[in-house]
Amino acid sequence: KISIALEEMGLSYKSVSIDIGKDQQFAPDFLKIAPNNKIPAITDGNFALFESGAILQYLAAKTGKFSPDYGTPEYWEMTQWLMWQMG
Repeated sequence: KISIALEEMGLSYKSVSIDIGKDQQFAPDFLKIAPNNKIPAITDGNFALFESGAILQYLAAKTGKFSPDYGTPEYWEMTQWLMWQMG
């Protein structure tokens, strides 16, 4: 979901593989980014964020794409579907 959003938003990114078969999600450097040891997680400069819904909201706010104005019915409909995909 995150890589698709990054592509659609026209943002450059570097993908880093985390081998959960080798417990790389428990490495101290990864835990600094995602203290819950889960994927996906991103960094943007010195800022780190985990959880797909939070990342998608952050990217939408950062780019001004794919997010209706806050408080509108369209915004809440978008939020509804975002929460659904997280479930």
